[in-house]
Amino acid sequence: MSLIPPLLGGGLFLAGLALAADHRGAARWVVEVLLNPAHADPRLLQRYARWGIEHPQMRFHRSALRQRQLVRIWGGFMSALGLVVLTVSTVSLVPG
Repeated sequence: MSLIPPLLGGGLFLAGLALAADHRGAARWVVEVLLNPAHADPRLLQRYARWGIEHPQMRFHRSALRQRQLVRIWGGFMSALGLVVLTVSTVSLVPG
């Protein structure tokens, strides 16, 4: 058995914990940078502008707080899944 599954589980646990606890604004960064449609593909935004309509998600700032809460909740799920993977892979490494 390799050490890759425990390392992946530990990384998933720490990433989920950082999102769930909003450590140093991690959840805010994910929402404002990764989920903000203003940072979308420029060709997509140009296509909507050419059609004369607004991107469906451009009312982003109205729902940003709710999205941040959802990112924190999913961070908790990621953390729990990472802890399960870490535990199972560590137990499988121990000869017994």
